Parts: sequence; C-alpha cells; structure tokens
Amino acid sequence: MPISKKDRRTREHKKGDAAGTRAAVRPNGTPVKAPKPTSICQNCRKEIVSTMRVQLEDHASTHSGEWTKEKCWPNDFPAEGAAGAATT
Repeated sequence: MPISKKDRRTREHKKGDAAGTRAAVRPNGTPVKAPKPTSICQNCRKEIVSTMRVQLEDHASTHSGEWTKEKCWPNDFPAEGAAGAATT
C-alpha cells in the first residue's frame, strides 16, 4: 500500500527539522515572520521598533529637555563626541 499524503508530509517535516532547513509555519500554513528589532528607552523603558527612526525621535522629544535622543537611544543615536572620537 502506498504512503499517504499525511505521512509523506510528516516525513518531509521531520527531515527538514533534522537538517535545520524547515521554515516555521502557522497551523494555517502561512510562514512565521521574524520579529522586528526593538530598542528600549533608557528613561521610561518603553520598547519601540528601532527601524522607525522618526518614531524614536518623536518619543525622545516627549521627555524633559535634559533627555535627548542620544540619551534615550544610545545604540541607535550615538553621541556626537563618541562618534567623532571613534573615527579619528
């Protein structure tokens, strides 16, 4: 008796899992997207997607004057003095 479609799919999934080549999918068959990179504000600890730089700047402007975007997001907006010292 030939192998059923369900068994064939299960074998393919097991081979892919063992080889590390199987993409994660939801139960309805759509692929799972990778999570977007996020950054955490150093002042209020709010998590925002780091690829949206305008949103990061707008959030930094909501804090008091002493908290600049460089202080809120040190990894996304390096300080001017540190950037100049690193390049020379």
